This record gives sequence, structure tokens and C-alpha cells, in this order.
Amino acid sequence: MKKIRYYRAVFVLAILMVLSTVFTGCAGTSQPSQFFLLRSLPEPGTGLSVTAQKRNFSILVGPITIPAYLDRDQVVTLSEGNKLVVDEFVRWAEPLKDNFYRVLVENLSLLLNTPEVYAYDRRGARSGDLQIIIDVTRFDSAAGGEAHLTVFWAIAGKDRKTLPVKRKSVFRVPASLEGLKGKVDAQNRTLTEFSREIAEAVRALAQ
Repeated sequence: MKKIRYYRAVFVLAILMVLSTVFTGCAGTSQPSQFFLLRSLPEPGTGLSVTAQKRNFSILVGPITIPAYLDRDQVVTLSEGNKLVVDEFVRWAEPLKDNFYRVLVENLSLLLNTPEVYAYDRRGARSGDLQIIIDVTRFDSAAGGEAHLTVFWAIAGKDRKTLPVKRKSVFRVPASLEGLKGKVDAQNRTLTEFSREIAEAVRALAQ
């Protein structure tokens, strides 16, 4: 009886050692995660002028909505047959909506040469001379590398009853680099193009 218990104990110990080796090997060879960020336009060498600040409207950006399929840490790629590819090791460094929001605010501040651009969900920021309401319906890249941004947006007056601008904008930008880095870069450029379109519309209203 003692021998049976002894052999059982040796067998269990051997199994545990094998499992430990397997798990250690897997952990040692696991793929490191990559983290990506959307980036805003580069800042100019000089600060914003006081004249420009007085001339421009105050801009309230938001609310912004994004599709549920994008509300995740992983970078999403759309393959053939409308199949979503989600790579556990390729992630956004911050929530995509927050990153999109922040970059858009920074871009508009730069393009309109004014610091009076505020995020809708910023504490105390609930009104502006103009408000930009944004509904993103697509923001991803295809298997071939082309990035897509589709967005319905409007510019409202201060009372939110007057909508001088209502648009649907579609942007497609091919990747200039290979791999996920190129796809994210292309997505970034769609957001830059969208920022420029909004800035042009705001300038037209400010005249």
C-alpha cells in the first residue's frame, strides 16, 4: 500500500514538473504586445496669437460616438467577407474614442489657430459659439492596408437648434508602410483629412 502511494506521488510530481516546463516555455516565447496611438498634427514653432484668439469662434467638439466593434483595446482590421480580425497583441495605447477625441481637438486648435477648442465631456464645457456633433460609423483598415473613415457630422449654433452644416464624409487612404504600422498611419491620415474638412467649414461660417 505504501509503495502504491509512493508511486502515485512520484507520478503526480512528474506530471507537475512537465506542466511547469511547458507553461514556462510558453511564457518565455509569448509574442510581445504592440501599442499604437493616433497622433495630432505637429505644432508650429510659435504659439497662438492673441489676434487669432479674438477673431475665432469658441468651438465645442462633441458628443462623439463610435461603433461598438471599435470599443475595444485591440486594433481592428476588416478582411474579406466582412470578417473582423482582432489581434490580441496589437492594441491601442488608450481607448480609441478618447484618442480620436483628443487628436481631433488638438488638430482643430492648430488648424483654426485658437486655443478655444473644447471637448464636450470636459468638465464645465457644455457650450460654445459653434458645436461639432460627430457620429463615426466606420474607422478601420482593410486587409490590403487601406484605411476607412466614415462619419456623419454637423455644426450647430450656440442654441443647438440651428444646424448650418450637416454632412456625411467618407475618407479612404492607402497605407504607405507595410504591416500594422502602415495601417494605423493610414487611419491617422483619415482623421487628419477629417480635421481639415471641419476646419474649412468653421472658417466659412466665421467669415
